[in-house]
Amino acid sequence: MRRNAPRRIQGSPLQRFWASRRARLGAVALGSAAMVAWFFAPAWQGTRGSAPRPSSKAAKSLQAGTGQGTQVISAFIEDPWRSQSALLLWRERPGALLVLQGNAEYQAITYNHLRNRRLWPQDTSNLLRLLPGCDTVGQVTALARILETRPGPGQLTFVTAGTHMARTLAIARIVYAGTGWQVEGADAQTGDLRPESQLRLWRDQLRASLWRLTGWDGRLDRNDCM
Repeated sequence: MRRNAPRRIQGSPLQRFWASRRARLGAVALGSAAMVAWFFAPAWQGTRGSAPRPSSKAAKSLQAGTGQGTQVISAFIEDPWRSQSALLLWRERPGALLVLQGNAEYQAITYNHLRNRRLWPQDTSNLLRLLPGCDTVGQVTALARILETRPGPGQLTFVTAGTHMARTLAIARIVYAGTGWQVEGADAQTGDLRPESQLRLWRDQLRASLWRLTGWDGRLDRNDCM
């Protein structure tokens, strides 16, 4: 009986590689693992620790408005006391840009709150009222789009409740990863101290990573709440 001789695959090394089922599966698995690692790398980076802080000399230069880079202070104004804390911090940093983030209703409440306390500034040339964003992810990404058109990078400070800070910074460090912006937080004086869940933190980190990859954060309304 005549035995069949082993079949030899002709062609280039690449063709011979792809002719092997085991090699194809291994390549697909490695490629998939690399894609997952790349997709979630900013999220892992955001949970390991704080972003590097500038030196004390650089921080003083930024606060005095004489350093290189832009100083931006952002407040999520669902609670008007957050805007008051942000405004007081803004006064300590001449030349900084103050961004009040919230829809038209919250903007009106914040304006009345600050005006009634005689805190609304006469010079609003460095004050920006930003309306888009239905939630924290939407507000952080809306600010990121605005800052693309302004001089930077520099130092970006988010003013919000202490219980809201960890999730805010986790989202922001993903959105601003690799942009050169130094992200930090400043706790606001507020009565809104509702605890937040770890599950919500992970969900929003995933949404922020999705936004970096596709420009969409997972909301069907595209976070255009005004």
